[in-house]
Amino acid sequence: MHLKSNSIPNLNRRTDIQFENAEIIKLNLGPGPNWKKPDKHWLSVDVDPGLGDIIVNFQDCETIPLKTNSVDCIYGSHVFEHMSIFKTPLIFKELYRVLKKDGIIRLILPDAEKSIMEYINRNEEFELFKRRRERAKKVYKKDYTIFECMREDFLSPSGQIGLLGANSLAHQNAWDFETIQSDLILAGFKIDNIYKMDFQKSNRDDFLFEGTYPSEANEDYRSLYIEAIK
Repeated sequence: MHLKSNSIPNLNRRTDIQFENAEIIKLNLGPGPNWKKPDKHWLSVDVDPGLGDIIVNFQDCETIPLKTNSVDCIYGSHVFEHMSIFKTPLIFKELYRVLKKDGIIRLILPDAEKSIMEYINRNEEFELFKRRRERAKKVYKKDYTIFECMREDFLSPSGQIGLLGANSLAHQNAWDFETIQSDLILAGFKIDNIYKMDFQKSNRDDFLFEGTYPSEANEDYRSLYIEAIK
């Protein structure tokens, strides 16, 4: 079974990846270097060939290279905000397509509404703003205003210059609950099957690894947790 490639594919048409004896497939989108697979059924999907079992550049792809109704569950923590607003409708539809009936997707997103409220309240001590200000001082040699701290929920420079280019964006998308609910409905999910969740609270046991390793998913003070069942 060959999954990895030395280059980032532009998937303009789908060539379904074949799995040997794969009755159960679970996907983690953009898991980062700290994630350890809970079992053999989990596969990582990433733009970085060093991190992904399935290499996908979500900015260029037109499809997910998996069969329809083939995936049991999908996990994505602080990854969808890295996808263009022009691409996420397609990505959500593709994720809905590959999920099996009764399959589940769990999304953890930056809580943009929370950041907006902290900005309106001029909360200079909001932990996320303090961290962004410290990074801006160190990396960009710039003193961030509180607006710039909030703006990074929506727009921020990429830290993957080698993969994505010098002028690429990291954050370029954002949601509140009603907006992500609307996008998931457009993808095919029924409104009654979309749930607002909490950190380490889930409708399934598939995601018990959440909180067991360093991850932005653990930052519940500034994260929005959503689950949708097909």
